[in-house]
Amino acid sequence: MYSIEMIDYRKLEAFCKVYELQSFSRAGKDLFLSQPTISAHVSALESELNVPLLDRMGRIVLPTEAGTILYKYAKKAFASIDAAKAEIAQLHDEIAGEIVIGGSTIPAHYLLPRVMAKYMLKNTNVDVSLKVADSEAVIQMLSEGNLSVGVVGAYENDPELTFIPIVDDELVVIASPEYASPNQPLSAESLEDHSWVMRERGSGTRKAFANALAEHNVDIRALPSVVQVESTNAVIQFVKAGMGLSITSRLAVLAEVERGDLVILPVSNMKLKRQFFCVYHNRRHYFPAIHSFIQFLKDETRAMRGEAGIGND
Repeated sequence: MYSIEMIDYRKLEAFCKVYELQSFSRAGKDLFLSQPTISAHVSALESELNVPLLDRMGRIVLPTEAGTILYKYAKKAFASIDAAKAEIAQLHDEIAGEIVIGGSTIPAHYLLPRVMAKYMLKNTNVDVSLKVADSEAVIQMLSEGNLSVGVVGAYENDPELTFIPIVDDELVVIASPEYASPNQPLSAESLEDHSWVMRERGSGTRKAFANALAEHNVDIRALPSVVQVESTNAVIQFVKAGMGLSITSRLAVLAEVERGDLVILPVSNMKLKRQFFCVYHNRRHYFPAIHSFIQFLKDETRAMRGEAGIGND
């Protein structure tokens, strides 16, 4: 019987990349290999294991049951190899390895790029990647061990996760100039009189807004929602098109407000503030690169307080 211990690392890497991207061509680009090479690696692996791993359906590539099983164990093997590399590097007091950061929408677009760029310039032996999702999804990926660290706009009471407040964020209600005037302040109770462009349920922005409304006995579900979207950019575009009001970070709309494409509507009796958190798993063993990034993130966000509307009370 064939021993899985003899599988070639490069073939397994090619298979996992096709599995993740559902495409031979995209896998080739990601691994800097030609599509025929990727295809040959996967075919050889299927021949060695004597079982199909992927169903090729035109442009769509889907895993077979055997492919899903192999992928699960392959990821564990790669994680062990990465841990070995990082531990060996640790023997030489070297910050090296891979960091996979999860960022919810606002931090991923308006906070993390600056921090990550400075960190990567300072630590050239660390490979840093960013996955963008809503806060709920980032927290879930951390719980499942698929991320090194996360930066989110929502807090959850999970004993296995540590949430460190790193910076405050101000939420603002926005509208197109044609839809509403900033000279007419709103109240929590009057928000039900307007149409709303809403973020999805897993969004930290939506959760913070719902909590602020609840303090005034207003259920967010009572606000008339004309559309629900999964990104801040989509929110901005729908609001600019006059679809209604929405709520987002002041950071995300500074340019549009300055150009006059959007206006900020004051809400007289609501405090629309929330925090961004650095999140990591308590039970995972973190190597120096991850510890160094978490400390760098805290230092950088501390330095950024007071800039561009970010601040701590």
